[in-house]
Amino acid sequence: MSNNELLKIEPMYLQFPFELKKQMSCSLNLTNKTDNNVAFKVKTTNPKNYCVRPNYGLILPKSTCEILGLFSNLFLGD
Repeated sequence: MSNNELLKIEPMYLQFPFELKKQMSCSLNLTNKTDNNVAFKVKTTNPKNYCVRPNYGLILPKSTCEILGLFSNLFLGD
């Protein structure tokens, strides 16, 4: 079973509006398209400036989980 058969991901790409010295957020929805529980884990590449909450979890059948991505550029350029 492929990921496309398990989850609907919206949007496919996260976009953060950039403002210097401000924290920005963007949400992502994971929808379980199956009749079974689906586990997920989101891995970030730069945990000092970017975090995801929740970064892992279980999505019940036919349910949606909202993931919040937070990007902080407060320390960039310092």
